[in-house]
Amino acid sequence: MKIKIVSLLLIGATFFFSGCGEDEDDESNITATTQGWHFQGRDCLACHNTDLNPDKHLLFGGTLYVDQSVQNQDDLNTMCGGEFIINFIDEATGETVYSSKDYMDEDSKGYDAKGNLFILQRELRLITAGSYIIQITDTNGAVMAAAGGHNFTSADYDVNNPQDTNNRLACNACHSNSGSQSPIYVQINKNLCQ
Repeated sequence: MKIKIVSLLLIGATFFFSGCGEDEDDESNITATTQGWHFQGRDCLACHNTDLNPDKHLLFGGTLYVDQSVQNQDDLNTMCGGEFIINFIDEATGETVYSSKDYMDEDSKGYDAKGNLFILQRELRLITAGSYIIQITDTNGAVMAAAGGHNFTSADYDVNNPQDTNNRLACNACHSNSGSQSPIYVQINKNLCQ
């Protein structure tokens, strides 16, 4: 009986000390050009505003695909890789009100995931109410995609209403194969994908 108890304790300790999977803080195999898989195509804010620590909360998040005919959201070959800038252009004035280049955190490992677009909430708390054109560019300003009619009410993300058309913070909640809009895809220059 004692041997069984000791064996169970050893097995339990092994699982406890080994953790649940990949250590988030282990960057030993990440390079400047490595971009991997991280829940592309899912509602980013469902985890990044409810399940994770506040320093990982997102104000805005989505996935950029090479084209709109995405069949498998887990296939890295369907995602556009590279460094992207998200611009919020006021539809009435044409002025860029927000640009993710102004709200980047160089220490964030979120940039290692291929195709993911986001702004950390600790970098930008809210987006002012209004209607915006969302434009995605590379770091040199080359436009990858753009679409208007994105409304914001200055309200926080609501996990019970991720497809809130008056507060379009969770891009993939609408932009997916099963959503009301096609996945976000490169409309202008696919050759800029890495």
